Amino acid sequence: MEENKSSVGSIIGTIIIIAIIILGGLYFWGKRIEENKAKENLITTFSEPSTNSSEANAISSVTAEDDLNSIEADLNATNFDNLDAELNSEAELE
Repeated sequence: MEENKSSVGSIIGTIIIIAIIILGGLYFWGKRIEENKAKENLITTFSEPSTNSSEANAISSVTAEDDLNSIEADLNATNFDNLDAELNSEAELE
């Protein structure tokens, strides 16, 4: 009788250990999938072109001159009003 109880106990213990290992593996697998999705979202967020074409046109219209007057004219023509708009929208998402 003693021998029968110990074999049943070891079988139950083995089943519990295997179940814990499987659940742990599923947990880490799900975590890895979630991290990959977050990375993909981050990549697509930064790779999408800007929808504000007026800002893109302003950036492309900067002169290649490096004298002080040209640099000052480019600086005065640059609009800094919405410079941190993307950062603010990302902060709101978090």
